[in-house]
Amino acid sequence: MSTAKKYTACLALLVQVFLMHSVAVNAEVIELRTPDEGLQPRLVTDAAGGVHLLYFKKRLRAPSAREGNLYYREYLPAERRFGLPVQVSSTAYDLQTFAIARASFAIDGEGRAHVMWYLPRAAQFFYSRSNPERSRFEAQRSMVTQFIEGVDAAGDVAAVGNQVALLWGAGALSSEQSRTVYARFSDDGGVSFGPELQVGNRDIGACACCSLAAEFDTRGQLAVAYRSALEGVGRHMQLLTLHSSAASLAESGLDLRGDYAPLQTLQEWELSSCPLSTNDLLRDARGTIWATFETEARVIRLPLGGEASAVREPSSPTRQKNSALAVGRNGQLFTAWGEAISHSKGGTLRAQLESSTGELSAWQLSGEPDERVLPNYSFPAAAALAGGDFLLVW
Repeated sequence: MSTAKKYTACLALLVQVFLMHSVAVNAEVIELRTPDEGLQPRLVTDAAGGVHLLYFKKRLRAPSAREGNLYYREYLPAERRFGLPVQVSSTAYDLQTFAIARASFAIDGEGRAHVMWYLPRAAQFFYSRSNPERSRFEAQRSMVTQFIEGVDAAGDVAAVGNQVALLWGAGALSSEQSRTVYARFSDDGGVSFGPELQVGNRDIGACACCSLAAEFDTRGQLAVAYRSALEGVGRHMQLLTLHSSAASLAESGLDLRGDYAPLQTLQEWELSSCPLSTNDLLRDARGTIWATFETEARVIRLPLGGEASAVREPSSPTRQKNSALAVGRNGQLFTAWGEAISHSKGGTLRAQLESSTGELSAWQLSGEPDERVLPNYSFPAAAALAGGDFLLVW
């Protein structure tokens, strides 16, 4: 190759790197309040890049001050707003004031939305799915009867193709070190589910009041992230991977072929009391699964199998909780979380945008600091948009 051609090729490469870096750092963050003065928003991005919202809306003139229903809306990127609401829950219920009892949902390969939520007082997990157009939801179903003892936090639902998985933690509250993770699987898009199965290892326990997260990878393997309770104090983040398909899992019930990934330092947390923590898993546009969670009062992010990193220090000595993560097409990260949170207060909203190499953007949340207060009982949600920008809902 001639010197001129080498120079041209190098220049083109530098321009490409600069443009990627510029997109990563200068991506726009679209900030929206949850519609209907809603609470506990959850955002999910489907395989085509569409973004979907699940949230809780209080009923007017209801017998209980916290009574309401779950609703679904689709994000309309051209209009920068959400579409019309579709009611999810068949029966109104009282909002669960702890973030660990939040509802979860997933979108399958046909476009159906699958929703799972938990009612502590009734000790029930409910499930509903939409039609492929997501214009209506089926009547809710109670899904757990056998392994329901000591359930004290939400489970999660994951979907890929026509596979759907419901996961939760259970076991005696007086013996956290012997609790574990259970699941039900469907291979027909949620029409039917197999039996309740133990999929976790009882030897490492499961934290009673910490929610778990689940996500399918591009090969159909299911990743489950949850906090253990080794000897009652080892509340480390555990990553369980189930390699079988939903169909074979439901048929075998014994040979689950799951394994655990080794811990990293930032995932370890020695604590005798329950931290009331949430965590989340998401699959980015490249197929990489990312995790975000809290360890020792700091919000952590990592690609599974990669290095963990923490968000910036809190503005004052306080705990960071209830994080939401979005990963852009060029590897940029957007993280939102709450600080100074109590059992009833949502705390202060904080967020950061960074490049794939960890360089912080100059982007800042809009409004004055006293305007960035999360509603009571709520938390933020985040998603990457197909055009390279990000969506923040709170």
